[in-house]
Amino acid sequence: MKKLLLLLLLIPLNVKAYDEAIVDINNLSIKELQEYVDKGYLTYEKITRLYLDRIDAYNEQYNALITINENAIEEAKKLDIEYKKNGRSSLIYGLPVIVKDNIDVKGLPTTNGAKGLLDSIPYENSTVVQKLVDNGAIIIAKSNMDEFAFNAAYSYSSFGYVYNAHNTDYSSYGSSGGSAVGVASNLAVYALGSDTGVSVRVPSSANGVIGIRPSYDIISGDGVIKFDSTRDVVGVITKYVEDSAIVLDIIDNKETKYTDYLTTSLEGVKIGVIKGFINPNTNSTSTAYGKTDKFVYDMMNESIEELKSLGAEIIYLDNFYLNYRFDATPMCYEFNEYLKGTSSKIKSLDDLIKNGGFTQYITSYNGYYCNHDYKVTSSYKSYINNRNNNIKLANNKFNEYDLDAIVYPTIKTELMLMKNARWQKLYTPSSNIAPLIGFPAITLPMGFKNNLPYGIEFVSTSKNEGMLYKIASSFENKNKLYKTPDIAPSLYKIPNNLNTLLDYYENYKDNKAYEKINSKAKDFINNYTSDENEINEIINEYENPISNNTEKTKVIEINIILFTTLLLICIFILKKVILNEIK
Repeated sequence: MKKLLLLLLLIPLNVKAYDEAIVDINNLSIKELQEYVDKGYLTYEKITRLYLDRIDAYNEQYNALITINENAIEEAKKLDIEYKKNGRSSLIYGLPVIVKDNIDVKGLPTTNGAKGLLDSIPYENSTVVQKLVDNGAIIIAKSNMDEFAFNAAYSYSSFGYVYNAHNTDYSSYGSSGGSAVGVASNLAVYALGSDTGVSVRVPSSANGVIGIRPSYDIISGDGVIKFDSTRDVVGVITKYVEDSAIVLDIIDNKETKYTDYLTTSLEGVKIGVIKGFINPNTNSTSTAYGKTDKFVYDMMNESIEELKSLGAEIIYLDNFYLNYRFDATPMCYEFNEYLKGTSSKIKSLDDLIKNGGFTQYITSYNGYYCNHDYKVTSSYKSYINNRNNNIKLANNKFNEYDLDAIVYPTIKTELMLMKNARWQKLYTPSSNIAPLIGFPAITLPMGFKNNLPYGIEFVSTSKNEGMLYKIASSFENKNKLYKTPDIAPSLYKIPNNLNTLLDYYENYKDNKAYEKINSKAKDFINNYTSDENEINEIINEYENPISNNTEKTKVIEINIILFTTLLLICIFILKKVILNEIK
């Protein structure tokens, strides 16, 4: 009895059996995933299960997700059936996406990071989510965020902090921290976030992924809880530039096909560098013009040289000052209007404050303008006039130097430890151009220090996302800096001999002489178990088809018999002819 008890104690109780696949999904792009589906190596159900497994394994350490879609597997099964009948409707078809929890997904709560809104389920999808669903996307989860999207240095909500994808001692940044971490750690293929000041780009930079803030008016904000409706936009977070272009093409209201802009050359492109944004020797307390750590400065200069080598012309500017103003006074009124389209028992910001299910400083937004539309006031009109003047100033600066884009570091200093993030100052130029005037901006990985990622950001003029993708794709092609976090590795190992088997299968799958071996290989692929002995057995049959392919062996034997018979007949006839000649 004691021996049995000892054996039971030795058995790990928390071991989980996760799904396996013929390919490692971690580093796959949207197109690569779809190619494996077309080859029969993956199904949409399998892909969804693999990502759900990763959520199960790693979300606890990151706290990146709030709500998991319990219907995701059933949705994937239906999409598999449709795919077999009619093919797919888009490149995002059947692929899991994470949606920030201030963007409505029908049937799932939209909490905006506040536990008091857990019963707030929207009656309809937001417009942007509906576009994804119409194209076959699977909403796998809603992401944690900084509550009410208030902060950029961290993501903290009623559901706790979100931790950095590469090192959980560090901040994820915010407010779209959960979305950025979810993509970086491969909890989904891509994600949606929202960006008021820096909220897509800064967390994307801090977690080593690509984040685009599109032009202000090219994506619908219907069904999105906004912080400042004059600046908020829905953004896309991905591992690769092409993936970003594919997703934005689906969710925006433009006819532009962004993948047409992807290139490897920047000949004829003019990029501005604002000296103050990268200057390491400054006493400025400005978030944009303040200190730049030496290693970031060095990374930027190396990146600028790479842009030159790609053909870009670099133009240095002394400054780029816009009149910075921020006014989120309409937030409360717009939030109260939003709640009318949900099932929530909370009917107003005041109700939520009385409920107590929040952590951030929302009380400061409660008051007169919760019930009165601030947008009809002269103060609001003055705010919009300031914004319009900034747009003129920015366009004049771009035109003066004939610029296609401006470049700067997304985060100028060493990443913040989580324990310091609530009081440490964030130095970034990301808030000083794009959000003030509605211009598009994209960040992508620039380099690593101490295994933590740092990003480079490009901003262009309104509705010029194509130029951003041109620059970003060229830079990415030379650097290829996405990296799966060491603390979120693959949950399964690909056997060393598997690629050999798949190569044989691809080479011979249309060869009738290998029909039986191909059938065996296909059955193995469809019921994959990572059994190396079975893999070796099938490889052996491919390499020795004569001894293992009965049908082929029989054909060869018959051919030998026929050849021998014909040879004997020929010899007999020849002998007769020779004998007749002699006579």
